[in-house]
Amino acid sequence: MSGNRWDVAGVPHKGWACIDVVDLRGDGARADETSYETCQMCGNEKIRFVHVMAHADVDEPYRVGCVCAEKMSGDYQGPRRREGRLRNRATRRSRWLDRRWRVSAKGNLFLNVEGHNLGVYKTKAGRWGYRIGNRFGQRTYAALNEAKLALFDDFWAMTQDDDGLWAAG
Repeated sequence: MSGNRWDVAGVPHKGWACIDVVDLRGDGARADETSYETCQMCGNEKIRFVHVMAHADVDEPYRVGCVCAEKMSGDYQGPRRREGRLRNRATRRSRWLDRRWRVSAKGNLFLNVEGHNLGVYKTKAGRWGYRIGNRFGQRTYAALNEAKLALFDDFWAMTQDDDGLWAAG
């Protein structure tokens, strides 16, 4: 259902909890390639950051924009903070490939990021892999940039709560 549910009888306005936030452009797609969603609460038709909201009296979660998430949860800082973190991630991911990668003595590319040694390497089979410290990624990739982006995604997942590392700026 689209449209404005703020005026629909029986739809709770308060008491919602955010269970997830999704960046529809999280994979690095361009704006003109993004399939935006419509806010299920107010009907706004171009939502990029989708806040998934749950309520005890509603069977299915609602997928809404930031402003509706604030009103529904009564939290006027959390939704903006979570969305800001995803914006920060998207910006950093878009610049990841352009970073100045160094070359190790073995000829592998690496970065040192706030005490973390990150590397990409070519396998014996001619594919690309990555490592974070001494932990190696589970998959290999056909292209170097695929491995670099997989490294970013894994490193982000591992360290996303480290505000010192990922502070906006």
